[in-house]
Amino acid sequence: MTDEQQLLTRMQAGDQRAFGQFFDAYASRLAAFAARRSPLDASALEDVVQQTLINAMRNLSQFRGDATVFTWLCQICRNLLADARRKAARQPEVASLDAMVEAEPSAIPVQLLDYRDPLDECAADSTRSAVRRSVNALPPRYARILELRYGDDLGVAEIAAILGLSESAAQSLLARARSAFRDGWVSEDDFDGGDTGSAGTARAENAP
Repeated sequence: MTDEQQLLTRMQAGDQRAFGQFFDAYASRLAAFAARRSPLDASALEDVVQQTLINAMRNLSQFRGDATVFTWLCQICRNLLADARRKAARQPEVASLDAMVEAEPSAIPVQLLDYRDPLDECAADSTRSAVRRSVNALPPRYARILELRYGDDLGVAEIAAILGLSESAAQSLLARARSAFRDGWVSEDDFDGGDTGSAGTARAENAP
């Protein structure tokens, strides 16, 4: 029995220390996973992470062990993030300008601790856009394994289990996907909205 299985067994038996260990083991990783996929603020992300762990604790019997516990938690988290996006779309947050003007100055918090230069922000957004374009131009099997490795931060063994491959086959596929990404890389300076993405796709599809 693996350490993960032992932890879940203890939780199912009602071991309170096991619940604490479960939270400590996965909360920070889930928070990073959620932050990469959602523009929600820190408080909302914390709520999503906590609800993910609570849902998992309530449904321990549904974990079949086909993948790792973290992979299972990520799927729960994805569903909750999707719910949060739908809820935000139905209920857009609108602040009243009159209320802001009338508010006491001391009631409006000024937060400059997380200030970043706008030029740095633009550069970061530009790079993320270029990465998305290049990944989207790859064959689906390459895009999928790159997302699992670098988006979900999963190891080769976990990826192999998810994709139904041997570890050596998963490692080989990951190497080909990385090579295809490098060959099809489209920087912001190179992108002109023309056929560059198609060329990247062609190079990726011809990757060994």
